[in-house]
Amino acid sequence: MKFRKFAFKLHLYLGLVVGIFLAAIALTGSLLVFSPEIEQFFNPQLLQVIPQSERIPLENVLQIVEKAYPQNQALSILLSRSAREICKVSMLSKNEEVVSVYVNPYSGEIKGARLNKETFTGFILTLHAELAGGEFGHVVVGICGLVMLGLTFTGLVLWTGWRNLARGFSINWKAHWQRTVFDLHNVSGIVSVVFFILISATGTAISFYTPFESALYWLTNEKPQPELISHPYSGSSRQNLDEILHQVNTVWPEAKTTFISLPLTPEATFKVRKKFPNDPHPNGISTIYLDQYSGEILRADSVNSASVANRILNSLYPLHIGSYGGIYLRLVHAIAGLTAIVLFMTGVLMWRQRHLAKFYRKEARQQYEKLSPLSQQWPWF
Repeated sequence: MKFRKFAFKLHLYLGLVVGIFLAAIALTGSLLVFSPEIEQFFNPQLLQVIPQSERIPLENVLQIVEKAYPQNQALSILLSRSAREICKVSMLSKNEEVVSVYVNPYSGEIKGARLNKETFTGFILTLHAELAGGEFGHVVVGICGLVMLGLTFTGLVLWTGWRNLARGFSINWKAHWQRTVFDLHNVSGIVSVVFFILISATGTAISFYTPFESALYWLTNEKPQPELISHPYSGSSRQNLDEILHQVNTVWPEAKTTFISLPLTPEATFKVRKKFPNDPHPNGISTIYLDQYSGEILRADSVNSASVANRILNSLYPLHIGSYGGIYLRLVHAIAGLTAIVLFMTGVLMWRQRHLAKFYRKEARQQYEKLSPLSQQWPWF
């Protein structure tokens, strides 16, 4: 009973102090799960094209963008995932802001450009990942993930189903509203508990990725892959992007090329992402590293042959957003985020009612103590 009382106090105060931040993180997370679909729905003229018979060379796409924005530096290229999708080139402006440039892969027409932070996804992601508070906010979000784990486990201890299983999964809609609110809080928590643990644990690991990665390599007695570099030689220049694509398409031909990270320094390499049919990551996590001058493949890291530590690291993002189970599990993840808001609201209502009840009992006791001894013995006197 003492442990249960301690769990109740911890659950109550953690929820009251951090609950509003968790609700904001949960709401933005639910929106981000379907952010690609939301962006496509509201910006069809920007993100969709009419399919044609042939696409222009990818090198031409990059040259068109660099010519249109000579003051910016190209960072990466997100290739079209379907015949109707645009090609997106990410660039770094002089103000150190990331700009997305949308290009028709058939004609080379630039359909538009937006600052990442001004897009729906960018704005919501800033709130979700750092509560719009920069590096400090990023740390706060990571701590909130740990708090959410604490709330989840203390909530499990307090769940009424341990005493009566049927009662733990039922909501009495005809009872007094206070009872209904309690049931709603109780049932919402237990049906979402597995997803809360999964989302909170992976979110915390992503927020504190560097220490988590180091700890994971230490626990598995593994070492991270060494950093690769390109080797410039006299008169050398960067390889043509289409030659790079031809080179990587000889590796894992069954996987689709989705993303190219461009070399930003003379020693940097091309990093090309590919997606296998069984890869739950939206862009694929298998990566091929190439020398930017010779086009030589320096290393190929496949998701199917990764080490234990790398498999865990590769799974963090898909597990966090629910992409490991298709559209239905993504929907479940989004609903779980909304459930966290229900838990916060019902928790505040229960605390408020409990607080008011204590206040009224105290007031009644004080009024009673002011009565004469005879009135205390005979209240109607």
